[in-house]
Amino acid sequence: MLIDPGDDAPSIFRALEEYELTLDAMLCTHGHVDHITASGELKAATGARIFIHERDQWLVDDLPNHCRYLNLPTVEPPVIDAYFQPGKELSIGSMNFEVIETPGHTPGGVCLRMGEHLFVGDTLFHLSIGRTDLPGGNYDQLMRSIRQNLLPLDGALIIHSGHGPDSTLETEKSRNPFLAER
Repeated sequence: MLIDPGDDAPSIFRALEEYELTLDAMLCTHGHVDHITASGELKAATGARIFIHERDQWLVDDLPNHCRYLNLPTVEPPVIDAYFQPGKELSIGSMNFEVIETPGHTPGGVCLRMGEHLFVGDTLFHLSIGRTDLPGGNYDQLMRSIRQNLLPLDGALIIHSGHGPDSTLETEKSRNPFLAER
Protein backbone atom coordinates (compact mmCIF):
# COMPACT_ATOMS: atom_id res chain seq x y z
CA MET A 1 0.00 0.00 0.00
CA LEU A 2 1.26 3.45 -0.90
CA ILE A 3 0.02 6.82 0.32
CA ASP A 4 0.24 9.67 -2.20
CA PRO A 5 2.20 8.03 -5.02
CA GLY A 6 3.53 11.39 -6.18
CA ASP A 7 5.02 11.83 -9.62
CA ASP A 8 8.11 9.60 -9.73
CA ALA A 9 6.95 6.14 -10.82
CA PRO A 10 10.48 4.90 -11.70
CA SER A 11 11.68 5.45 -8.12
CA ILE A 12 8.66 3.61 -6.78
CA PHE A 13 9.21 0.70 -9.18
CA ARG A 14 12.86 0.50 -8.03
CA ALA A 15 11.81 0.43 -4.37
CA LEU A 16 9.18 -2.25 -5.02
CA GLU A 17 11.79 -4.38 -6.77
CA GLU A 18 14.57 -3.74 -4.24
CA TYR A 19 12.40 -4.69 -1.26
CA GLU A 20 10.53 -7.42 -3.15
CA LEU A 21 7.15 -5.78 -2.51
CA THR A 22 3.85 -5.92 -4.34
CA LEU A 23 1.60 -2.90 -4.59
CA ASP A 24 -2.08 -3.55 -3.92
CA ALA A 25 -3.46 -0.05 -3.26
CA MET A 26 -2.69 3.65 -3.50
CA LEU A 27 -4.40 6.02 -1.09
CA CYS A 28 -4.45 9.62 -2.32
CA THR A 29 -4.99 12.28 0.34
CA HIS A 30 -5.97 14.74 -2.40
CA GLY A 31 -5.92 15.17 -6.15
CA HIS A 32 -3.02 17.54 -6.83
CA VAL A 33 -0.61 16.61 -9.58
CA ASP A 34 2.37 16.10 -7.23
CA HIS A 35 0.40 13.50 -5.29
CA ILE A 36 -1.29 11.45 -8.04
CA THR A 37 0.68 11.65 -11.31
CA ALA A 38 2.43 8.28 -10.89
CA SER A 39 -0.75 6.44 -9.89
CA GLY A 40 -1.91 5.59 -13.41
CA GLU A 41 1.43 4.11 -14.47
CA LEU A 42 1.71 2.19 -11.20
CA LYS A 43 -1.83 0.86 -11.56
CA ALA A 44 -1.19 -0.25 -15.16
CA ALA A 45 1.90 -2.20 -14.09
CA THR A 46 0.68 -3.65 -10.79
CA GLY A 47 -3.11 -3.64 -10.86
CA ALA A 48 -3.12 -1.67 -7.60
CA ARG A 49 -6.40 0.01 -6.72
CA ILE A 50 -6.57 3.81 -6.40
CA PHE A 51 -8.59 5.51 -3.64
CA ILE A 52 -9.43 9.21 -3.37
CA HIS A 53 -12.29 11.35 -2.07
CA GLU A 54 -14.96 11.82 -4.73
CA ARG A 55 -14.87 15.62 -4.28
CA ASP A 56 -11.37 15.56 -5.82
CA GLN A 57 -12.39 13.58 -8.90
CA TRP A 58 -12.45 16.85 -10.88
CA LEU A 59 -8.73 17.31 -10.13
CA VAL A 60 -8.02 13.78 -11.34
CA ASP A 61 -10.03 14.40 -14.50
CA ASP A 62 -8.13 17.63 -15.16
CA LEU A 63 -4.67 16.06 -14.64
CA PRO A 64 -3.52 16.57 -18.26
CA ASN A 65 -4.26 20.31 -18.04
CA HIS A 66 -2.47 20.62 -14.71
CA CYS A 67 0.56 18.86 -16.19
CA ARG A 68 0.62 21.26 -19.16
CA TYR A 69 0.19 24.27 -16.87
CA LEU A 70 3.18 23.16 -14.79
CA ASN A 71 5.22 22.29 -17.91
CA LEU A 72 5.33 18.61 -16.95
CA PRO A 73 4.93 15.66 -19.29
CA THR A 74 1.21 15.18 -19.90
CA VAL A 75 -0.28 12.25 -18.03
CA GLU A 76 -3.72 10.79 -18.62
CA PRO A 77 -6.06 10.67 -15.63
CA PRO A 78 -5.93 7.38 -13.76
CA VAL A 79 -9.12 5.40 -13.27
CA ILE A 80 -10.19 5.67 -9.65
CA ASP A 81 -11.29 2.36 -8.16
CA ALA A 82 -13.00 3.55 -5.00
CA TYR A 83 -13.87 6.68 -3.12
CA PHE A 84 -13.04 7.11 0.55
CA GLN A 85 -15.94 6.84 2.97
CA PRO A 86 -15.04 9.43 5.63
CA GLY A 87 -15.69 8.38 9.17
CA LYS A 88 -15.44 4.71 8.23
CA GLU A 89 -12.46 2.45 8.60
CA LEU A 90 -10.63 1.38 5.44
CA SER A 91 -8.84 -1.97 5.51
CA ILE A 92 -5.98 -2.69 3.13
CA GLY A 93 -4.51 -6.11 3.86
CA SER A 94 -3.73 -6.15 7.58
CA MET A 95 -3.68 -2.34 7.84
CA ASN A 96 -6.67 -0.34 9.04
CA PHE A 97 -7.08 3.37 8.41
CA GLU A 98 -9.53 5.89 9.75
CA VAL A 99 -10.45 8.32 6.96
CA ILE A 100 -10.78 11.87 8.29
CA GLU A 101 -12.27 14.56 6.03
CA THR A 102 -10.12 17.69 5.94
CA PRO A 103 -11.30 19.85 3.04
CA GLY A 104 -9.65 23.21 2.47
CA HIS A 105 -6.41 22.52 0.62
CA THR A 106 -8.68 20.79 -1.88
CA PRO A 107 -12.42 20.08 -1.59
CA GLY A 108 -11.78 16.36 -1.12
CA GLY A 109 -8.77 16.47 1.16
CA VAL A 110 -8.50 13.65 3.68
CA CYS A 111 -6.12 12.56 6.40
CA LEU A 112 -5.51 8.90 7.15
CA ARG A 113 -4.95 7.67 10.68
CA MET A 114 -3.29 4.33 11.25
CA GLY A 115 -2.54 3.63 14.91
CA GLU A 116 -0.21 6.34 16.17
CA HIS A 117 0.44 7.69 12.66
CA LEU A 118 -1.50 10.44 10.89
CA PHE A 119 -0.89 10.90 7.16
CA VAL A 120 -2.01 14.45 6.44
CA GLY A 121 -1.06 15.03 2.80
CA ASP A 122 -0.94 18.80 2.35
CA THR A 123 -3.47 19.67 5.06
CA LEU A 124 -0.85 20.34 7.73
CA PHE A 125 2.92 20.73 7.73
CA HIS A 126 5.54 21.12 10.43
CA LEU A 127 4.82 24.67 11.68
CA SER A 128 2.66 25.47 8.67
CA ILE A 129 -0.52 24.53 6.80
CA GLY A 130 -1.41 23.65 3.23
CA ARG A 131 -1.82 26.43 0.73
CA THR A 132 -5.31 27.48 -0.22
CA ASP A 133 -4.66 29.76 -3.20
CA LEU A 134 -4.99 26.99 -5.81
CA PRO A 135 -8.33 26.18 -7.49
CA GLY A 136 -10.67 24.56 -4.98
CA GLY A 137 -8.70 25.81 -1.97
CA ASN A 138 -10.47 27.57 0.89
CA TYR A 139 -8.53 28.96 3.87
CA ASP A 140 -11.50 29.18 6.27
CA GLN A 141 -12.52 25.63 5.43
CA LEU A 142 -8.95 24.35 5.92
CA MET A 143 -8.68 26.01 9.33
CA ARG A 144 -12.07 24.59 10.34
CA SER A 145 -10.97 21.11 9.20
CA ILE A 146 -7.75 21.29 11.21
CA ARG A 147 -9.37 22.71 14.34
CA GLN A 148 -12.44 20.45 14.35
CA ASN A 149 -11.09 17.22 12.89
CA LEU A 150 -7.38 17.06 13.75
CA LEU A 151 -6.64 19.10 16.88
CA PRO A 152 -9.00 17.07 19.12
CA LEU A 153 -6.98 13.92 18.31
CA ASP A 154 -4.24 12.54 20.55
CA GLY A 155 -1.29 14.96 20.64
CA ALA A 156 1.19 12.07 20.51
CA LEU A 157 0.14 11.20 16.95
CA ILE A 158 3.06 11.31 14.54
CA ILE A 159 2.23 13.55 11.59
CA HIS A 160 3.51 12.56 8.17
CA SER A 161 2.91 15.37 5.68
CA GLY A 162 3.26 15.36 1.93
CA HIS A 163 6.28 17.67 2.11
CA GLY A 164 8.86 18.35 4.80
CA PRO A 165 9.72 16.76 8.12
CA ASP A 166 7.48 14.70 10.36
CA SER A 167 6.05 16.29 13.48
CA THR A 168 3.59 15.45 16.24
CA LEU A 169 0.13 16.82 16.67
CA GLU A 170 1.17 18.24 20.06
CA THR A 171 4.04 20.15 18.46
CA GLU A 172 1.67 21.64 15.92
CA LYS A 173 -0.92 22.50 18.59
CA SER A 174 1.67 24.34 20.66
CA ARG A 175 4.05 25.84 18.07
CA ASN A 176 2.35 26.15 14.69
CA PRO A 177 1.74 29.90 14.18
CA PHE A 178 -1.34 29.21 12.02
CA LEU A 179 -2.97 27.36 14.89
CA ALA A 180 -2.43 30.01 17.58
CA GLU A 181 -5.69 30.98 19.25
CA ARG A 182 -7.23 34.01 17.60
